Amino acid sequence: DRIEHEVDQIIRIARRPTGRGSCDAAQVLRERVAFWSVLAEDEGRSCELIGADAPAPLPLSGTELAAAVDALLGNIFRHTAEGTGFAVTLHQGQGVTGILVADAGPGISDPDAALKRGSSGGGSTGLGLDIARRAAESTGGYLRIHRSVLGGAQVQMWFRTKYLPPPRRSRRLVRRRR
Repeated sequence: DRIEHEVDQIIRIARRPTGRGSCDAAQVLRERVAFWSVLAEDEGRSCELIGADAPAPLPLSGTELAAAVDALLGNIFRHTAEGTGFAVTLHQGQGVTGILVADAGPGISDPDAALKRGSSGGGSTGLGLDIARRAAESTGGYLRIHRSVLGGAQVQMWFRTKYLPPPRRSRRLVRRRR
């Protein structure tokens, strides 16, 4: 019942227009991984949270980030067998923050198709990846799908945390091109 309530809440949040807000990504990740770890333990899944020790401010509301993380973790439980482990990693860089959700499942056979809104090769709606993509893009970031070091899929949400101007090109190179 609690998971169904959480999924309903994710869908309601996803349908709302994105608003301004901010949150501590590390705190949100600790809360969401703690929530999902109960089900993970029940299903014999290893579950690890890496890099969420220090505050990680994001220009995104906590409810929007929680919805994106829940969507990705929910996908792991829906599309991998019981006992399949997963890890959530938080990376902070200059002007960007990344959240990587990796699993040891079968992976995503066609990442490009999976990123198309409303499509899924696993018999679902594709809404989860769309929620995560929209959250990342709302900050000027992006979402990518790669192969996980655990063997399965790794969904990367990269959030822009501040504006970084493009690197300046050397005047010398500019003059030569004319």
